[in-house]
Amino acid sequence: MTKTSKFDSAYLRRVNCVKTFCTIREHGWISRSELADITGLSRATVSETVRELLEREFVREVGSDNTQRGRPPVKLEVNPTRFYLIAVEIDVGWIVVAITTLVGEILVQRREEFRTHDYDFVLNLCVSTVDRLLRQQSIHRDDVLGIGVAVPGQVDLNRRVVTFAPNLRWRDVSLADDLERDLNLPVLVSNEAMLGAMAEKWFGRGRDAGVLVYVSVKGGLGCGIVNDRSLFLGVSGSAGELGHMSIDPKGPECSCGSRGCWEVYSDEQAILDRAFRALRTSKDSLLFQWCIVENRRLTVDDIVHAANVGDQTAMEIVRESGWYLGIGIANIVNGLNPDMVIVGGCIAASEIVFDEINRVVQERGLQIPAEKVSLVPTGLGDKVALMGCIALLLDTLLEQPEGRLNTDSVREN
Repeated sequence: MTKTSKFDSAYLRRVNCVKTFCTIREHGWISRSELADITGLSRATVSETVRELLEREFVREVGSDNTQRGRPPVKLEVNPTRFYLIAVEIDVGWIVVAITTLVGEILVQRREEFRTHDYDFVLNLCVSTVDRLLRQQSIHRDDVLGIGVAVPGQVDLNRRVVTFAPNLRWRDVSLADDLERDLNLPVLVSNEAMLGAMAEKWFGRGRDAGVLVYVSVKGGLGCGIVNDRSLFLGVSGSAGELGHMSIDPKGPECSCGSRGCWEVYSDEQAILDRAFRALRTSKDSLLFQWCIVENRRLTVDDIVHAANVGDQTAMEIVRESGWYLGIGIANIVNGLNPDMVIVGGCIAASEIVFDEINRVVQERGLQIPAEKVSLVPTGLGDKVALMGCIALLLDTLLEQPEGRLNTDSVREN
């Protein structure tokens, strides 16, 4: 869930609705009695929640189990064809737009690249890409329940404004309102790392985690924190900007204006800078062959691949990157005591980096928190932010009794 609410009837209804929907989605065909057994909800509560989901057409009744005696129970499943959701991920130099079902199945996906930080250009590209995909799939706007957007920056959820996205060079842009105006669809915008945490809770490895921290290692470094099913937002909605905790007050300047931030040592640009420095003296490395001899643009994927096949230079780059990631994660483990930390980004595909992260956390973490935490890579790959957009939309839709996304009520909350 995106916000922590008071413990009242509306809050309980929301919890029960999310729990019931998620259980139906995860188990496929399932009866009401099976829902009650799995969720621990009373049969009366399950019946009422299912009735609401059926009225919204979020789920549907299908078939029955004919192997049982007496009247066979009707099964339920998430309605895979009635409604659609749209996810948009914006990053430095590219956007990805995907259309999914309510189950989270991606029907179509398109990536567009560009070389500008101009807000209006990126806005228009998002609009044109969404329009193109809707036309290609012959999907009517009335069947789209909403658009979720992931951005690498701070978002004021009440004003629905991207207040600061340093790597995009955006300040105080009304992305949600502008997209709603141009697309005539309800839009929710949130920080990509926060959405990564929601994706892991809804669709990934964090489903059973109590306190989950997702660490996004991309053009910047951000974190999302989930406690049970609630996304921890902090007072102003910017909790999780742990990439900007200082690990060296005299270190290099960060895009945020401070010095020695964890991000400066750990994001993808830091990994690439480490590689370029190493290539000055490592002419026998695969990386030197690819980058200098073949004049190929080096990527973090290249570094991970070279390390995986035993290139010593690449292995050292990955190991040092893992050391810096481990420093920050050890601080997270000590400060938040999570039972799971999930790392996303290209670097998370390296076993070497996780060996180093684990070593540093065991060495620098407090004994009990370090022993209890599970450190794992995302299983959602490069779709984690997109799936986070879908999780945000579903979470908000299930909260609202109308069955449609009312962004005015989101703003009021």
